[in-house]
Amino acid sequence: MGKFAEYLDGKVYSCKHCRTNLARHQDIMSKQYEGTSGPAYLFTSVVNVKCQEPRLAVLWSGQHSISAVQCSTCSTDLGWKYVRVSSPSQRFKEGKFLIESAYTFKENRWHLSYSRSLLKSQGKDKLKT
Repeated sequence: MGKFAEYLDGKVYSCKHCRTNLARHQDIMSKQYEGTSGPAYLFTSVVNVKCQEPRLAVLWSGQHSISAVQCSTCSTDLGWKYVRVSSPSQRFKEGKFLIESAYTFKENRWHLSYSRSLLKSQGKDKLKT
């Protein structure tokens, strides 16, 4: 097993199996992607992952060089990193990470954050914690 090296604050996506922090909500570029198991997120950066050797893969958007991405703690397959893309229109993906939502868990007070914003909108600024 690997090491849980970096902790993130705020709204965080973690590995569903071991709860290792993976990415911050603010680093999502898009939620309009599909992985091998269904819906996926495109992140600008992730932490606590290990990337495998790049390989060529034919995806919906064309042929790309991708690296499989795994959790550094439990080695769960999470998605892939776009290493090199073939089409100029897809260049924005290079260096980005596609993480499948089936393997993530929302951590760190998502519910509390929502509750606070709801109370503020109702004029009730204070929430007991």
